[in-house]
Amino acid sequence: VMDKKPVGPFSGYRILDLTVMTAGPVGTVLLGDLGADVIKIEEPRAGDLARSLGNQFVEGESVQFLSQNRNKRSIRLDLKSAEGRAAFLRMAEQADVVVENFRPGTVERLGIGYEAVKARNPRIVYASVSAFGQSGPYAGWPANDPIVQATAGLMDMTGEAGGDPVRLGVPLPDFGAAALLAFGISAALLHRERHGEGQRIDTSLLSAALFSTIPRDGETLRSGKAPERLGSGHPTMVPYRNYRGSDGRHFFAACFTEKFWQNLCRALVREDLLSDARFIGNTARTAHRHALDQILEEVFATHTAEHWVAHLSAADVPCAMVQDYHTALTQDPQVRHNRTVIEIQHPRVGTVTNIASPVNFHGSPATYHRPPPVLGEHTSEVLTEFGFSDEEIDVLESRRVADTGVGS
Repeated sequence: VMDKKPVGPFSGYRILDLTVMTAGPVGTVLLGDLGADVIKIEEPRAGDLARSLGNQFVEGESVQFLSQNRNKRSIRLDLKSAEGRAAFLRMAEQADVVVENFRPGTVERLGIGYEAVKARNPRIVYASVSAFGQSGPYAGWPANDPIVQATAGLMDMTGEAGGDPVRLGVPLPDFGAAALLAFGISAALLHRERHGEGQRIDTSLLSAALFSTIPRDGETLRSGKAPERLGSGHPTMVPYRNYRGSDGRHFFAACFTEKFWQNLCRALVREDLLSDARFIGNTARTAHRHALDQILEEVFATHTAEHWVAHLSAADVPCAMVQDYHTALTQDPQVRHNRTVIEIQHPRVGTVTNIASPVNFHGSPATYHRPPPVLGEHTSEVLTEFGFSDEEIDVLESRRVADTGVGS
């Protein structure tokens, strides 16, 4: 599959990708999977910050970088130099999209902001993603995903009752911003197809994080109170949390409709709970959650978690074992059936596992035709495609503006 030329929804679109870390690169992976020619323009010495992050490296390549940069080509270009800026603007004349996630104001200072690119290519779609937004009191702050989790209230509502705020185990603001970035670029290109005009678009981790809290916003603004920390529990639905089986393992049960609550009581042979005034209707159950949980915990302690998941599922009660992430990725039959974990061959690392594109296009499916690039791997190839002569490339190389040497 690696050498097949992709014919996806974005085939023929050229994207100049200046992004680093996670939100930007994951956004451009979504577009590259669907055929876009994503050209990753990297700082010549160290490249994308993600290349040196974390503590897991294979043949010098960071596992974090490998997770979020397939279907891209890498060139090394010094955007702080006049020649590098000129080379970038020349490329931008022939590109469809520019994507950046520097701190707001950086691209303008470098002379490669939207206005500079638009002057050369009015049809450009210029997309920015930042932590907090392109302007405002926090725009210039140094920040990454957990800083935004803290600001947006995600951390405060996560954790055990009476415990401390907890960082989410995954970078949800990063991912949300990545998905919205790809959506925004897609919509802007559609607008250009219909109306012939490019535009600047931007999104932020803060906006994505707050958008991901729907429908907590309605409950919070109406009640005038922030959600309490409830561990795995839910502020407005009961029973709806993790329970422990006799073997100490956890399963989640979610009775978010009256039907599911009734199914649960019948499956547990506890129809008496259906006529208990404390538990008639979700509002009453929420008010008496501790009493109800005590009853359910005693029942669930009589059999293993797996027994309860099988028994309750058969009775049409939403429930699932709480699996660890490694098990979910490597052993879960539905994850396997969905082919969520894919393998890509990398010239240095060998087999690299990645998470597949999450949208199935049945007519023009995602393809995984390029492994995550080695730093600067495609510098000469890309510059040549954009019309730079061998002599021009040699000059850029000699002045250390572009680096055609493949780095690590």
